[in-house]
Amino acid sequence: MKVGVSSWFSNTAEYEERFNTGAFDKPYPVTDADQFRRELSLVPLVEQLGFDAFWTIEHHFTPYGMTNNPTQILSYVAGRTARIDVGTMVLVLPWHEPLKLAENLAVLDNLLDGRKLNIGIGRGFAAREFNTLGIPYETSRGRMAECLEIVRLALTNEFFSYEGEFFQIPRTTIRPRPLSPDLTKNLLMTWASPDSLEMAAHSGAAPLFTNYRSRQMVHDNLQTFDQVRASHGWPVSPSAIATTVHVHQDGQRAREVGQQYWQRTAAMTLWHYDRLAADYFMPDATPEERTAAVIEGYENQAAAGIFGTPDEVIEQIRELQQMANVGHLITLHSFGDMPQDLVEESMTLFGQAVLPTIKTFGTGEPEAIGFNVVRGTRDGIPVAG
Repeated sequence: MKVGVSSWFSNTAEYEERFNTGAFDKPYPVTDADQFRRELSLVPLVEQLGFDAFWTIEHHFTPYGMTNNPTQILSYVAGRTARIDVGTMVLVLPWHEPLKLAENLAVLDNLLDGRKLNIGIGRGFAAREFNTLGIPYETSRGRMAECLEIVRLALTNEFFSYEGEFFQIPRTTIRPRPLSPDLTKNLLMTWASPDSLEMAAHSGAAPLFTNYRSRQMVHDNLQTFDQVRASHGWPVSPSAIATTVHVHQDGQRAREVGQQYWQRTAAMTLWHYDRLAADYFMPDATPEERTAAVIEGYENQAAAGIFGTPDEVIEQIRELQQMANVGHLITLHSFGDMPQDLVEESMTLFGQAVLPTIKTFGTGEPEAIGFNVVRGTRDGIPVAG
């Protein structure tokens, strides 16, 4: 099993003291630049401690995730390191112009010079982001499907054209060409609804969980995902799964610290997504039912965090791997403005006492079905590979 580290580049203190209260006349408690320096200071440690990859997310317009261009951040990470892979968790496809996205991915693939670019994608949900970008949420599924098609065409064909509802592209090419033989085999997709699960499985992407609420939910989702893949004659792929982690020799202290700082992150998550203001979230439910569902979701997420002694954490990860066929575990150590010394202590202990054991878990990395095979299956044309 591969094991990576993620960073959200969140400015929790700024959210708590200015955004959440509307006190924008107050000075920044922590500047965005300082928060970026703090998170980027972890990058060398990721490589030194033996982790396999660095991942980041995509969000816009708030301190929740100051990661509006993940490929730009990961290009910096590629230059700061020599060994580790990188990944996105996730690029929200409805927000992107697909040709520019394909170009950015091709540039990053070349900068990595043979290291792996894990391309995690998703549909997105936050009303404040869709509304501010001027993209109607009801078009998100169609936009995502077209963007995915164009990106995969651009990465696998030197010349191509496309005619769709949202995008019309004359015969063109992207430069530089990707260095990797087939970047589309590195595609992972996350989902938050049964329809999106079906879309992900039919697309040939490998499964990615970025906000799972319970191990049983992951297990049940994967059974459905694998059945869809099997209907095309495609093999099962291991999953990638992101989880919050805090490790300490005192297990009770690890749980208390982990829960304390995760609650700060969860509060900001509730605010950023503002699901109660999204008319497409549980449209037929009462206000009380919607509120209860939101609170329950984030409480379940907090309960799914992995906190404890090295031995306790190893056993929790062993159980997760067995239930979710995990091929790449993505660990979040820095969250809720946890003090830097606590973050580094947890990462170091994890690297020394947990990482060597859990790397032996599982049977391989997540792998998507290459786009040429997907197209052949979809169009009824046999394709080898």
